[in-house]
Amino acid sequence: MTTTETRSTHGEFFAVPPLAGPLMEWKPEYGSIDDEGETIDLGGGVHVYRSPDFTFAVNSMYVATSDGVVVMDSQLLPRHAQRVLDDIAERTGQPVRYVTNSHHHPDHIFGNAVFADAGAELVSSYLTARLIDRTAASDQLFMLGVFGEHMAETYVVPRTTFVRSRELWLGPTAVQLFEFSDSTTVAGESVDMTFAWLPQARVLHVGDVLEPGSHTFFAEGASVSDWMIQFDHLRALVDELRPRVIVPGHGLPGDAGIIDTQERYLQAVARMVEDHTRNGEVPLDDEARARLRQDIVDAFPGYGNPMLLDISLDMVQMVGPVAFLTGRPDAASAPRLPSFR
Repeated sequence: MTTTETRSTHGEFFAVPPLAGPLMEWKPEYGSIDDEGETIDLGGGVHVYRSPDFTFAVNSMYVATSDGVVVMDSQLLPRHAQRVLDDIAERTGQPVRYVTNSHHHPDHIFGNAVFADAGAELVSSYLTARLIDRTAASDQLFMLGVFGEHMAETYVVPRTTFVRSRELWLGPTAVQLFEFSDSTTVAGESVDMTFAWLPQARVLHVGDVLEPGSHTFFAEGASVSDWMIQFDHLRALVDELRPRVIVPGHGLPGDAGIIDTQERYLQAVARMVEDHTRNGEVPLDDEARARLRQDIVDAFPGYGNPMLLDISLDMVQMVGPVAFLTGRPDAASAPRLPSFR
């Protein structure tokens, strides 16, 4: 190199999935992008809107009062958040005062902007708000690779937060929010989980601790052993509160029997994952993954949310099954939050 030569550097950006194209193949069993979902009347002014299977059949529960409406979980796609708003307007004529997020996963928070634009106050635990702040951008990128233009262009983090519990009052109606899991307790599907208890209607919303009749997202660091402990905590809470109806994060509302339904599903799936990975020692190749998927589908015919099953299996194949199969060693000593006694 002579003294008259100069160095120059040249860079280049590369488009990578999901922005370069769809992240996963759309299967007919996922349904149609035009599916609208359904609304279930639970009585006592409480309704549940269930989004279509292709957006994971998320349950948005809302309670209507003479002083406005509280909504639990805001959906994944803006079109379904707007469907909840339209449904509320048609059935109640009342404004949405509050929207709460049970946890930080994208299918429960990306409708926040629709409700915020309509004047609702967003409320969550402090942990959930921080996790939304930390993970929503990457979750949005992933979901853009699945839903493209149908996905929200932005996300909104709740500014009203609490630790342990918070009561929302609308006239004489109370909505009691409380953390069922946080960073100090065992967790199933997500480390953060807020329940909503409606004492007048005796309805308990339990987020994604339960997803009965629905394939479950089980691969984001969730472990079956921790989830089993959480079921025992939930049974104790149900014995304490004696709800008339339990509303899961996905799947149909029901009584305490849906805890057993969820437990059987996870125990069976864990056994199948163990069988196909030799207790977690052998990674899933494409052939083993296909066999595992078919075994799960055969064992649970009629279960919804096949896309969630595929996403879970993709993650198990990518990162391995150890987190799913192995709980933390001190899990048995971790209490639930809080006690109503």
